[in-house]
Amino acid sequence: MIINLPTYDDFEKVSKECLIQAFNLLFKVYDNYEEYDDDIVRGEVPMDDVWEYNSGTLRTSTILLHQGIETYMKGIVAKTSPFLLLEQKRSDWPTLPDSIDKDYDTLFTIAGENLLNTFCAVCTDITPTTELVTFIEKVRQKRNKAIHGASKISSSAKALIHDILQAYTYFFGIDKWFDDLKNYNYENPLFGYFDWEFENLMSYKYLDFLKSTIGIKKFKNYISYDVTARSYFCPSCKNEIDDKYGNLQSKWAFLKPNSPDSTNVYCVNCQHENTVERKDCVHEECLGNVIDEEGVCLTCYEYQEE
Repeated sequence: MIINLPTYDDFEKVSKECLIQAFNLLFKVYDNYEEYDDDIVRGEVPMDDVWEYNSGTLRTSTILLHQGIETYMKGIVAKTSPFLLLEQKRSDWPTLPDSIDKDYDTLFTIAGENLLNTFCAVCTDITPTTELVTFIEKVRQKRNKAIHGASKISSSAKALIHDILQAYTYFFGIDKWFDDLKNYNYENPLFGYFDWEFENLMSYKYLDFLKSTIGIKKFKNYISYDVTARSYFCPSCKNEIDDKYGNLQSKWAFLKPNSPDSTNVYCVNCQHENTVERKDCVHEECLGNVIDEEGVCLTCYEYQEE
């Protein structure tokens, strides 16, 4: 018989790992560049040159993206039956009485068009639309070019990041990429040994990365909050990070609701709400009117000393 049959959960775990690694490879290139907080370096070495140098990283990320998509499709098929994934003829299956047991992982499984057609036949978790099938085929073609290695990688970093987020959102829902990235960090056995709260809040760098690379208008398609609205400093994030790291400049807090008389701000990064007062900042050069409970303007982050 065939033993150790895989489940959807097995495939989902590997699919997410592939997509997260595809994302993290690109994020690390960006994060390493951001550590050069020097105008001379920024002026002489544009980010495009750094991406060009890291073309091998883009190639690997493309392969991981494709692997993540195929693994997700296999998981969906496995919900119906993992036997639908087997490539061998039924007559070759070790399922008859007295046949020698074989581990499922030692058998060949379908891929490419066979997998896509089987996925579309059984999928009920999401609707396999023409748009989705076209997207999967586009990624497959990019992966083929990447893995053959004979041609220059066809995806820019921007397009590749967009594809990773699109795949994650298609399969697992909006916001899940951010939740799972943070959970992935939590599970690191070294997480928290420096400072748990500080390390937890450093996820703002993922948000900065996407704003810088794909732009806020595209980014809003992958997060449930309207990040195109006017942003403010989050007092929870800024106080914690400034105390241990330096000077946080990122603004990922937004009025909730986004109205002229709203008295709450919600932070996309730490997901905390803070009560605010709506009055003009006392500093003439600042046009802010969102003041936190400590008397700090969340636009310029200056105390409101009369």
